[in-house]
Amino acid sequence: MALPKLDTPTYELILPSTNKPISYRPFLVKEHKILLTLTDANEEEVSRVVRELVDVCTFNKLQVNKLPHFDVEYIFLHLRAKSISEIVEVIVNCECGNKIDATYNIENVSIEKEPDHSNIIKLTDMYSIEMNYPVFDDVVNVIGDGSTDDIIELIANSIKGVYSNDEYYEAQDQTKNELREFVESFTKSQFEKIEKFFTTSPKVVQTIEADCNECGKHNVTKLTGLQNFFV
Repeated sequence: MALPKLDTPTYELILPSTNKPISYRPFLVKEHKILLTLTDANEEEVSRVVRELVDVCTFNKLQVNKLPHFDVEYIFLHLRAKSISEIVEVIVNCECGNKIDATYNIENVSIEKEPDHSNIIKLTDMYSIEMNYPVFDDVVNVIGDGSTDDIIELIANSIKGVYSNDEYYEAQDQTKNELREFVESFTKSQFEKIEKFFTTSPKVVQTIEADCNECGKHNVTKLTGLQNFFV
């Protein structure tokens, strides 16, 4: 007689980019084993495994490759909370030099965005650029290397279109090389405007508070992205 199939619990969360509910399940043991291998993995492997886990645990109903990076991070952290533990242990470094043992609850993670953030960026009096939020792969590549080529690639891949006074140029109608050349033609001030789009865009944030037992300082630390979660 075949062994019975166990029921896996399902949960619901609100996807940050759409404010719509999605369903997900925890990691299975075989999936958790894969996750444990990521401690020393390269950026490409981390990206692939995170995307695959998010995809399978959301029942393959999301186009994970097209989701903004903060959606993927947000889902993954909730998967981690339901699959392993919602509590994570960390060490907070106080400015006095003392190291403080602290914990935080992953389920308290939030999405933060600067109030003046916009995905429409005015380059000149005639031209403005419309941006998409970068996908998870592109962000991981920049974090891992941070080379100028990777940053230009990230910007080029994130362009949705370009407005002129009387026309709109769809990025999907351009070649990758054309988009790269367009980005490389920016002046320093124009590039800084694009940079501001990325630095003020929505990000996954976990706030950790801990009191130092040596100097009494109340420390507030913010983690962004997926730091310290591959445990």
